[in-house]
Parts: sequence; structure tokens; C-alpha cells
Amino acid sequence: MSVTIDLPDEVYRRLEKQAQVRGTTVAETVAQALEEAEAARTRTFWERLEAKGMVAKRKPAPPADAESFQPITVQGKPLSEVIIEERR
Repeated sequence: MSVTIDLPDEVYRRLEKQAQVRGTTVAETVAQALEEAEAARTRTFWERLEAKGMVAKRKPAPPADAESFQPITVQGKPLSEVIIEERR
């Protein structure tokens, strides 16, 4: 799906400059900016809830580095099978 937005020339020029700096297209730059804005709103939302004492402090997100993940080898059936058996 595509949407056409009329922007003032100055705003479009600024977007073009940001796109050049990022090495992306204007559309990709706008999409990135929207994602960043949504992440900031979500972060602010949770910070306000934490400040009011409505939710507990969140733990920092684990690193996204897939190489640091090391599964643990265990003996026996897979946990999913044990859960299914227990539910019967």
C-alpha cells in the first residue's frame, strides 16, 4: 500500500538530506523516523507508569546479539511434551 503526502518543499529537502546522510531513500527515512517516534512514545508511556508506581521497574532488554545465546543441554523429554502430558 502506498500513500501520497503533500509536504512543504523545505520539509522535503530536509528529508532528502537526512536520506543522503543515512544512505537510504526518502521513503525509508520517513519509515525509520516513524518507527523511532513510536519507540519513543512507548518508552515515555512506560516511564510515566513507572514514575507513578503503577508498574514495576522493567529490566533492561537482553542483548540482541544472537551469538551470545547458548542453549542448555538437558536430559529427558522436551518440556513441551511434558506439559502436554501433564494437561491430560
